[in-house]
Amino acid sequence: MGGIFIREKLTMLYSVLLAGCVLLGQADAEEVRRLVSELDSRQLATRKAAEEKLLELGGDVLDLLPASTARTSAEVKQRIGRIRQKLQHRAAESAVNGSLVTLSGEMPLSKILAAMEKQTDNKIVDFRRRFGHEVTNPKLNVEFDKTPFWQALDRVLDDARLTTYPYGKLQAIHVIGRNDEQLPRSGRASYAGPFRFEPVSITARRDLRYQAHRSLRLNLQAAWEPRLRPICLKQKMADLRAVDENSRPLAIGDELAELEIPVGADATAVEIVLPWKLPNGRVRKIAKLRGTLTALVPGKVETFTFDDLPKAENVEKRTAGVTVELERVRKSGKLWEVRIRVRFDDAKGALASHRGWILGNECCLETPDGKPVPYKTVEITHQGDNQIGLAYFFSADRPLGEYRFVYKTPGVIVSAKYEYEFEFSPGVHAGKISPHRRSG
Repeated sequence: MGGIFIREKLTMLYSVLLAGCVLLGQADAEEVRRLVSELDSRQLATRKAAEEKLLELGGDVLDLLPASTARTSAEVKQRIGRIRQKLQHRAAESAVNGSLVTLSGEMPLSKILAAMEKQTDNKIVDFRRRFGHEVTNPKLNVEFDKTPFWQALDRVLDDARLTTYPYGKLQAIHVIGRNDEQLPRSGRASYAGPFRFEPVSITARRDLRYQAHRSLRLNLQAAWEPRLRPICLKQKMADLRAVDENSRPLAIGDELAELEIPVGADATAVEIVLPWKLPNGRVRKIAKLRGTLTALVPGKVETFTFDDLPKAENVEKRTAGVTVELERVRKSGKLWEVRIRVRFDDAKGALASHRGWILGNECCLETPDGKPVPYKTVEITHQGDNQIGLAYFFSADRPLGEYRFVYKTPGVIVSAKYEYEFEFSPGVHAGKISPHRRSG
């Protein structure tokens, strides 16, 4: 009887707590609605106070802010637009920082990886079976208190004798077995925010036919948290510094050059080849290396919806730092052509002609019951520094008026810099420019 009474009390307490959580969520939404209504107050002080309060509530407000309509006043449109842009920038700037892991105790490997994935939004996939590796689930002791994600993952993988496969097709970290010849991951990498940098090889080359043709190449692997999804990476040669064992600087191949490293849609790592001039025979190793990498990173994805397509022409909608204009919809043979123009306040070079990331943005016609109709093909109609024109072609069975057009794109583009540094030491990073590694 006592056990039944305790269970009933616990059930009642759980119900009360759950109801409280629901009411708290409703109160948050109600507070946002109240503050949005005050953005249109006759009193300037009230309008300013409401805008400041909405900004204080932080990024969670973004999903609660209303979309602008024909009935939305110019004042409210302007203030909501400003709020969205500031919160988008804050969210993007926060995203380019590294994730933290807090976890303590002894638990199976699978539970540790699942907890890390949940805390950081970084997908982790066990790829051992795919590679024919033995799949074990050892119990490990972990003590992480706001530990950066990559440091925590490296420790776990080392304890479980595992490593990562950087060329998987999923937007994830692929975990595989580590053979006896591979060194542990910890102590070999440089960590910067969501990035992990690791030198993987050094090649010295001397052309026997041309005395001036000599080079030294260091291959550097840059891996990032899968949640980040960078558009591209840049490495300025002027941002590289290296010294030999006697602290003498090594000459860079071309100090004015800038490497641009394309990033595949599902990639979570790339290999960067850093070129140096081959030093004379008295230099035996690279002792220290320091560099700065720049990453272009998209912010939170925003959704733009256009109705009344038969009459839609030059209809603009703006959110955060991006404007999407539906230019026109017309019949093109058996297909419907939907032309749009996407303009960023500052694309930071993300729309350069050789960067096709924006073609991966989600886009569809949508039926009244919410069923998406994907496009058949897409063409680029215009491209500039901060804007791009696109034509999407759809095959639609219903009359055009029964559809709406839905387009999704990041609201802002952020540029972030990440510094890495290595001190090459015996047994960890040899850094040697050995005769047997010279080719030519």
